[in-house]
Amino acid sequence: MYNGKENSGAEGRTSGFVPIIDMNSSFLHESDSDEEEVNENVNAFNTSNFTENGRTKSTRDTDVTPPHRQNSIMSFGSRARRIKRGHSPAKEPPQNETQTEQQTHEEDKSEIPDPEELLCRTASKTSTIKDGGMDENDDTSSCMMHGLSCVPSALSSIHYDWDAPTNEENPRNWCLSKKVFHTAIPALYGFVLTVGTSAYVPAVPLIMMKFKVSREIALLPLAFYTFGFTVGPVIYAPLSELYGRRIVYWVSMPLLLSFTAICGLSNNITLLIVMRFIASLTGSGALAVGAGTILDLWKREYQGFAALAFIMAPFLGPCLGPLIGAVIIKNRNYNWRWSMWIVLLIAIPVAIASLFLKETSKSRILYKKARLTVEKEVHKKGDMRLFLRKLRQALFRPCHMMLFEPLVALLSIYTAFAFAMLFSFFASYNFVFLIVYHFDMIKVGTTFLGILVGFVFALLSFAFFDTTLYRKEFVKHHGEPAPEHRLYNALLGSIMLPIGLFWFAWTPTPSVHWIVPILAGIPFGWGTLSIFISVTAYLVEVYQINSSSAVAANGILRYSFGGAFPLFTLQLYTSLGIHWAGSVFAILSLVLLPVPWIFYWKGRSLRAKSCYDTNTA
Repeated sequence: MYNGKENSGAEGRTSGFVPIIDMNSSFLHESDSDEEEVNENVNAFNTSNFTENGRTKSTRDTDVTPPHRQNSIMSFGSRARRIKRGHSPAKEPPQNETQTEQQTHEEDKSEIPDPEELLCRTASKTSTIKDGGMDENDDTSSCMMHGLSCVPSALSSIHYDWDAPTNEENPRNWCLSKKVFHTAIPALYGFVLTVGTSAYVPAVPLIMMKFKVSREIALLPLAFYTFGFTVGPVIYAPLSELYGRRIVYWVSMPLLLSFTAICGLSNNITLLIVMRFIASLTGSGALAVGAGTILDLWKREYQGFAALAFIMAPFLGPCLGPLIGAVIIKNRNYNWRWSMWIVLLIAIPVAIASLFLKETSKSRILYKKARLTVEKEVHKKGDMRLFLRKLRQALFRPCHMMLFEPLVALLSIYTAFAFAMLFSFFASYNFVFLIVYHFDMIKVGTTFLGILVGFVFALLSFAFFDTTLYRKEFVKHHGEPAPEHRLYNALLGSIMLPIGLFWFAWTPTPSVHWIVPILAGIPFGWGTLSIFISVTAYLVEVYQINSSSAVAANGILRYSFGGAFPLFTLQLYTSLGIHWAGSVFAILSLVLLPVPWIFYWKGRSLRAKSCYDTNTA
C-alpha cells in the first residue's frame, strides 16, 4: 500500500512554517534551522516485505518509527550502508525454514539494541562539541541531540507516502468546500486574536474611571496582550510539529475563551493586565500553525491566494476593533466589560466550528496510520526531548539572528517600526480626533477605515509586481531569481509610509476637513502592509532552511514594538503637540526609508557575509 524509500542525510526532520507570498507559485515554504521538509520524509513501517542482507524481512520484524523520530534513525546510516554492501559476517545457510526463522529472530535481537537501553546509554555520553556538548558525527550522540530513541537505519530506513496521487486522505485532494472551511478557521481565528487588541481601546477612559488609574496604566492591558503574541507561537510551533495542527486549535481556542472571560470579570487592574497577557500567550496558536495549515491544504499554484486571506484577516482586526468595541460599549451603557465580551461573542462560533476540523498535517496523518510497536514510555521520553530541543532552538536562534545577523536585524527593525505605528494610532487617533474634531467613540472607530483601504492597495500592488517584474525575473533566471526581486513592493511601501505619516502629522487642524487626515491612512496602510509582505517573503527566500527563525525574529520584534509604542505615544503628543509629535514618527520613517533599497542593490554581497546558510542566487 505504501511506497518504501530510503531516507538520506537530514531528511525527515520536523520543521516550522513560514509564509512567503507568490501569487502564481508558492506562498508558503516549510523550513527550519537544520531541517528538511517533513511532509516529504515520513518514516514508518511498510506493509510489504523488504530484503535485507540477502533475506526477506516481514513487517513483523520491521521497527515502526513515528515521523518525528526519524532523526535518530539517520545516525545509523553508515551501519545501514555496511549491511547493504554485504560487510556483515557470513552466516551458514539454514537447513530448514524453522531454523531460518529462529536465526532471523536471534539476529534481530543481537543487532537491535533495546530502545530504553540506548536512551540511557546516550544520556550518559558526554562530549565537548556544539549543540548541547554532543558530537553530531557520533551515532548515539546524534540520537540524543534529536531526543529520540535509536533504531538501526537498515531496519527502519523506510518512509511512506500517499499510496496514490488521488488518495482521499490527502488534504490537498479534499473537495473545495472542505478546503475553504479549513482555510477560513485559522483566518477567522487570527481575526479574533487581533480584534482583541484594538476592541479594548474605546474602553480605556472607562477603565481609568473604574479603577482610578492613569492612562498609561490603563493602556497596559493592551500592551501586555500584544506582548503575549511574542511568546505563544514559540511554544505552539514545536508542539504542532510533534502532535499536528488540529490539537493546537483545540487547545489554544478554549484557553483564549477562558482567560478572556476572566478578564471580563476582573475587579482590579492588576488581574486584568495579567489575564490579558495569559489570554494572548495561550490563545495565539493560529499565529504559529495557520500558515502551515494552508501549506497542507493547497497545491502550489493556489497557495498564494489562500494565504492572502490568512494574512489579511489578522490585519483587519486592528482596523475594525476600535469601531466594533465603540459600538458595543456605547450600546451597553458604556460598560467596559463588553470590550471583553465582544471578543467572546466573536470567538465562540469560531471555536465551535473548529471542533469539526480534520487533521491536515501530512506527517501526523501518516503517523497515525502506522501501528506503533515501540514502547509508549520510550516515545514519551523521545517526544519530550525533541520538544525541549525545538523549544530551545525556537528561543535561541531568533535572538541570535536579531543580535548578530545585520540583514535580519535591520529588516526586522524596519518592519517592526511600520507595524508599531499602526498600534501607536490607537492612542494618537483618539487624541487627534477627540481634541481637534470632537469625535465620539464610534466616529473615532470609523477613522481606521482609511488604513483598511490602504491594505487593499498593498495587496493589489503586490499582485501587480508579482505577476510582472518578479515573473519576468523568474523566467529569465529559470526559476531561480535573486531574492532581492521580492522587495519591489517594499520599495514602494518605503515611499508611501512617510507620505502617510507626514500627511497625518500636519493636516489635523480645525480649518481642514476631518476627511483629510483620515485619508492619510491610505498611504500609511499601503506602505505598512507592503513592507511586511515583501520583507517576510525576502527573509524566507534568503535563509531558506533557517527562514523560520528569521521570520520568528521579525515577529518577536514586531509585536514587542507594537506593545510598547502606545505606552509613550500619548505623552509625545501632549508634550510636542500634534504636528511635531507626528513629525517625529515621520522623520524616523525617512531615516529608515533606505533600508529596503540598500538590500535591493547590495543584497547579494550582504548575503555572502552571513554566518548562516543563505540563498546564493
